[in-house]
Amino acid sequence: MRFIVFGLGNFGSALSHQLVSLGHEVVGVDSKLELADKYKHSITHTIALDSTSKDAVAQLPLNDVEAAIVGIGEDEGATIMTAALLKQMNVKRIVCRVTSPLQKIVLEAMNITEFVYPESSSAERLALKLDLPGVIESFQITQNYRLLEVAVPERYVGRTIMDLDLANKYQLVLVTIIKNVRQKSVFGNERDELKVMGIVSPETFLKSGDILLLFGAPKDLERFIEGR
Repeated sequence: MRFIVFGLGNFGSALSHQLVSLGHEVVGVDSKLELADKYKHSITHTIALDSTSKDAVAQLPLNDVEAAIVGIGEDEGATIMTAALLKQMNVKRIVCRVTSPLQKIVLEAMNITEFVYPESSSAERLALKLDLPGVIESFQITQNYRLLEVAVPERYVGRTIMDLDLANKYQLVLVTIIKNVRQKSVFGNERDELKVMGIVSPETFLKSGDILLLFGAPKDLERFIEGR
């Protein structure tokens, strides 16, 4: 898969290197020529340009990427402007690094829904999340095993856990299912809440919107998600 990462500071460069190590193509973008030049041999492609310029951003292969990640950092104005341009250019998936509640509110007003925070492990976790389609959250337990939250694939909706045959067919362990449950408050209002099922019976039927918590090797998790 191909990704564009805006901002090659500590977060952006770490994310880019992690995605490259996972076998993906990364276009790293930064306004500073020295950063683009610094990583030109370790990131697939690097470009020095002003991501707040519509003409400059239009030069990028935006239609050919799986996602654009805005990891610019402390310049909140540049993050917001870059995200606005990407939204205007109909980039299918935009992930923004946010550093303040106000910045997140502005981005949410643009209908941007995926965010990452400037924690030490956030670049690695985002890379693992982007690595496989449909993944909501990803945790690397060891070099060879991951714990994934993944939306139940459409082809399995209406089937039971027993039908999936996860252990034999995919060598995966289902830890639990997180279900979206409609709850009524004491005031009579209804709202959706996430409910962890605990130990799951083999006879449990899967519904659209269910989240599976799976443990296994990356190649086996990928086979399950892609239906191979």
